[in-house]
Amino acid sequence: MSAASRNVPRRPASWIAIGALLLAATLWSLNGVLIKYVNQVGLSGLEIACYRSLLGGLILLPLGWRTRETLARVHWMWPVASVTAFTVMTVCFVIATTGTEASNAIILQYTAPIWIFLLSPLILGESPSRRDAIVLLVAMAGVAVIFFGNPSALPILLIALTSGVGFGAVTLLTRRLRDVHPTMVTTLNMLGSGLLLAVFVLLYGSLRLTAEQAGLLVMLSVVQFTLPYVLFSWSLRYVQAYGASLIVLLETVLNPTWTWLFLGERPPTATLLGGPLILASVVLWTLLSRKPRRSAESHPA
Repeated sequence: MSAASRNVPRRPASWIAIGALLLAATLWSLNGVLIKYVNQVGLSGLEIACYRSLLGGLILLPLGWRTRETLARVHWMWPVASVTAFTVMTVCFVIATTGTEASNAIILQYTAPIWIFLLSPLILGESPSRRDAIVLLVAMAGVAVIFFGNPSALPILLIALTSGVGFGAVTLLTRRLRDVHPTMVTTLNMLGSGLLLAVFVLLYGSLRLTAEQAGLLVMLSVVQFTLPYVLFSWSLRYVQAYGASLIVLLETVLNPTWTWLFLGERPPTATLLGGPLILASVVLWTLLSRKPRRSAESHPA
């Protein structure tokens, strides 16, 4: 390697991770359209959540198996907690999406930054800065506008809110498992969740699928679910949990947009008012992140 090539500055991994998070949010935002399509062809929310996780886990299993030794780097309770939180998040979100407007389900899931902000110092020892707190307030103002503008259907909205608690826990636990290979984390979460939900599908649903249902589930699992979670897990190695949660808030704007364009499901007025606030917080945080923190430079992870 020449001296000239050694002096070429390398692109920081944190910025590559931010790009991966933006792509993950875009792919995740397809969930409203695809879940509603699959629901229309005869599958319940429980069945969709089960098959989506199970197929994703089986697809990733050959890759995850190669990195299984990295699980030995953490205590067994953290992977178990991660699978549990992942299961709560995904089943509650899918049920909420099939039972109310996609915009309501996705917005309530994205109360996750609140739980991350509160629990991050306890679980990860990461303290959000004053700058992050201000951006979080902007984001949560948008969430509040959308939530209080849709007071109907309280039971299904509470289920959606529970998915937000699960999402916050998944984000923190994925960060806690950063010593485990991201493919292994994603494989474990999906396969464990799928197998756990399969027990309930056997009791309350059906394991039979038509060709149309199977095709839609494969698309839902691979494109919308599996790939973005791999990107998300990898990115949390370089981006702190509450920062990642702000970036992927972009999904809350794109999700209702796709369901409106492809299914004609118009977002409520409150969503149209709160969405821009959320998007503004994502842009603001990304721009502010260009300033490195002295503490991060003095104490690298």
